Amino acid sequence: MRSVPEPDRSEWVARMRERARLDADELVPRPPFRVFGLAAPQLQPVALVEAGRVNGEWDSIGLAYGDWAQPAGPWMIVTTSAREAAAAGREAAAAGREAAAAGREAEAGLLRVIDQERNRIASHAGVDEEDPDEPPDYSAMDLAVGSESVSGLAVRHGNIWTAQALAGGLSLTVLGRGVDPGSVRLDQVVDLAPYLHGRSEMLGRLAEQYRRQPPPVLEPASGVAACRALAEAALAAQARLVEALRAGRSARHRAGDGATMHALWQRAVREQARIGGIGERQADEIVTLMVNHLTHLQEQAGWFATEPRLREAAIDETLRHTVSGEDVPSKPAQQGWAYYWAQRRSVADQEPGPALIARREVGEPLLSAWLQAWTAWAAGR
Repeated sequence: MRSVPEPDRSEWVARMRERARLDADELVPRPPFRVFGLAAPQLQPVALVEAGRVNGEWDSIGLAYGDWAQPAGPWMIVTTSAREAAAAGREAAAAGREAAAAGREAEAGLLRVIDQERNRIASHAGVDEEDPDEPPDYSAMDLAVGSESVSGLAVRHGNIWTAQALAGGLSLTVLGRGVDPGSVRLDQVVDLAPYLHGRSEMLGRLAEQYRRQPPPVLEPASGVAACRALAEAALAAQARLVEALRAGRSARHRAGDGATMHALWQRAVREQARIGGIGERQADEIVTLMVNHLTHLQEQAGWFATEPRLREAAIDETLRHTVSGEDVPSKPAQQGWAYYWAQRRSVADQEPGPALIARREVGEPLLSAWLQAWTAWAAGR
């Protein structure tokens, strides 16, 4: 898992607006597959909130209805996916052999949809929603799609419910807040222009809301301590992500997490530039190398999570070597990471093809040598 600097809010909104403009050029003339939306109840405003591609081809489109900033709703998202339908078809074909496993994965998939919705309300409205004490309530659900009714699986967890069903070779996922599932009816959407316009309006409201929010207040830190604060935040975020993935869930985010990480990263870059007497671009490259080194170490070395003494020493030496240029006992591992990271960056700039495959293969022994150096270091402590 690679760590990159968190964009600030204005950068994120600008990127989303540019993406919306590019999406509009392709989606308005001819949606690539049938897209379904909410026919009842009638909620306003409407907006396009997802437009996913695989190998350059559109494969999922999500349409939203209602006020995105109100945790109580009413709010709904209807997502049409060709990719998920294909996956569901494969699961159905294997149902005779692995029905229980397929059912568990379907249930976990619905919970991930709810996780992502709780993350959205934290980011967009600044509201943290805890998981309710009661377990998720799963049930079969008949979903009205046009003049037909299709059967699917639904779950309610607290104030959010979601359901998924197959219709006409497509997968439909419906999520609701403050809306009775029995009142929902879907129908085909033939004109995405109003939804693209609504997306632009939503981004405008988000931009204004972000501008009004004060910057996060960080604990005072300077020098290596500022880089340490960033490293600990990145390691904690990665640990939460891994824990969620192991549980089949999506990692949860708190309101303000992105802004705090961005502020921590920018402060670390400024301190690195001051310590090294270098420009901020070079300092950012050093900070990026450091954060990714430690998060990879946490991911790859079992002792990092189980031996607090070794973890502390590894973080300390990595910071001292990377930030201050000190000579440390783990220098072979530090140099090994620098070699691997330089090779990985060169791969990122490579065009797809045989040369890219060859360069990726070069990175595998470098990564192995890096981990072996850390293993030797840990054994000698």
